[in-house]
Amino acid sequence: MNELDKMLDAPGETALPPLVRYCKSRKAAGDRIEVELYRPDAGASSRTELVIRRWEQGTEQEPRQVEWDDGVNAGLVEVGIKALDLQQEGERFALALRAALRKVERRYGDGYLNAVLIDLLDESDLCKSGELAEVRKYIHTNPPERSPTYRACRELSANEIGGRAVELRDKLKYTPEDVKSVMTKALAVYLDERFSVSSRRNFGLL
Repeated sequence: MNELDKMLDAPGETALPPLVRYCKSRKAAGDRIEVELYRPDAGASSRTELVIRRWEQGTEQEPRQVEWDDGVNAGLVEVGIKALDLQQEGERFALALRAALRKVERRYGDGYLNAVLIDLLDESDLCKSGELAEVRKYIHTNPPERSPTYRACRELSANEIGGRAVELRDKLKYTPEDVKSVMTKALAVYLDERFSVSSRRNFGLL
């Protein structure tokens, strides 16, 4: 019986990525586990590392650093592993948003998603002030036609974004105030990278 055959009869958690299984078992044993993002060069094309920090009986252990993986991160969220702080959580969930909205982009196209996403955010209280509003000032898209396609794309986009907020609330047990703070940060980072706002500023184009 090989590894694949064993998986057919294995418990559900066996299908989790090995790193997630390890973190889950150590958390169950009483360890404190948090994650931290390491991005030496900010930007959508930069290499991102996920640093696993673990404390056993109050003593910090050697951190474990792995390349970012959407599936591993989703598994860590599922088992309730938080980031070090809200700033890091915002950075982390910006990448989670990128992964979640890829399916919308594949279905409707890059440009159409851009237009619908900005339209959606412009009508949200999240975009009225703060970091997200600041990024929004430098983004320009053509208003999409209000068609059945628009409504379907908007609904799917809202569902994917809302799903991340639900994870923050239900899986990571953040307060409503912290959920709002993380989502505002995550959307600001996601938009900044998607529309190259910081890159354009660095090149003197803004």
